[in-house]
Amino acid sequence: MMTTNGTQAPTPSMQRVSARTAAVQPSATMAVEGRVKQMRATGEPVIGFGAGEPDFPTPALIKQAAIKAIQDNFTRYTETGGMAALKEAIAARERENTGLDYQASQVATHTGGKESLYLAFQALCEAGDEVLIPAPYWVSYVEQVRLAEATPVIVPTTVRDRFKVTGELLARYTTPRTRIFVLNSPSNPTGMVYTEDELKDIATWARTNDVIILSDELYDRIVFNPPYARWLRVAPDLCDRTVVINGLSKAYAMTGWRLGYAVGPEWIIKAMLKIQSHSNSHPTSITQAAALAAYTSDLEAEIAAMVAAFKERRDWIVAALNEIPGVNCVSPDGAFYVFPDFTGVLGRPLKYGRVCDSSEALAMYLLDTVKVGIVQGEAFGAPGCARLSYAMGLDKIKEGIERMKDALTFA
Repeated sequence: MMTTNGTQAPTPSMQRVSARTAAVQPSATMAVEGRVKQMRATGEPVIGFGAGEPDFPTPALIKQAAIKAIQDNFTRYTETGGMAALKEAIAARERENTGLDYQASQVATHTGGKESLYLAFQALCEAGDEVLIPAPYWVSYVEQVRLAEATPVIVPTTVRDRFKVTGELLARYTTPRTRIFVLNSPSNPTGMVYTEDELKDIATWARTNDVIILSDELYDRIVFNPPYARWLRVAPDLCDRTVVINGLSKAYAMTGWRLGYAVGPEWIIKAMLKIQSHSNSHPTSITQAAALAAYTSDLEAEIAAMVAAFKERRDWIVAALNEIPGVNCVSPDGAFYVFPDFTGVLGRPLKYGRVCDSSEALAMYLLDTVKVGIVQGEAFGAPGCARLSYAMGLDKIKEGIERMKDALTFA
């Protein structure tokens, strides 16, 4: 068959993608946000609780650093994994965070924390390895593990557990093939934060198993009941098998700037850099200049104001959701998500003529009837629940929840 421009069209065999690619599911959060944006573009008044990004502007000092970088023609390649000054600034930040003697050689920067995680899985996993992932989980963990040809092992939790694992629970899912445990605190999607005692319990399990801990700390600055219990403050003896993932996106309202980092044992960082040298090499030089300003300046007032606003929104949305019959929402201790359990709503006739048998069906019902976008719990390994981001103005949150209350009235 010829194409319209006269070239030979690809044959069916040529259009085959790799098995690992075919097995990967697209991001549900991105899919919801994409549909919300499409509906808005056609003039529909959609309120989307899907996007996980702060609605605050990037601090002016950071933006000015990026503008200066452009004006100074800082627009060339940097070292793989980021420029030396930025890696030293991050090492200093982690020394302060953990009390451990991290060096720049133990740091690599990437195009967002998502790439940091991806490179870590690629560097550490192979076929036959297992990765323990507590559910509810961030949607990309499972797919990134599959892309590394390892096996995700889901460790289920419930609202009764406050969506947290224990050492005893992890032990039930541990096998000789267990390679990595993913620890995410504060959690996306639940907002739960592990306490010091809970981390000590997990550390006791980790010490008796040959496992690497991947500590995803992207939301470490957005905590409502400080102090934040940091994994390596609780278990400093496990630093030789811990990789910390962090970045700019959440605390500095810089989701679109795309800068994440990994800090860990030098042998792991070197392996990640080897892969990175054959992919995107480094984050943009301009973003690196902005990151350097962020990590070497006093922006505590801006961060504190943002966290205070998130806390106010959290308090309101948790109370409002718990007023809806059939909904159970525990109050999160960090991040900017709530993860209500809707099982008391499922299977019952609702106001606009539907019976929803899953949170996925419920999400579609809300979007179709009252123009509210949420992300179904199935995407996070937690059927019956859903994630709502409250990273938007309180007026929009109130309007969206009022629409939900209307739609979730029992017929």
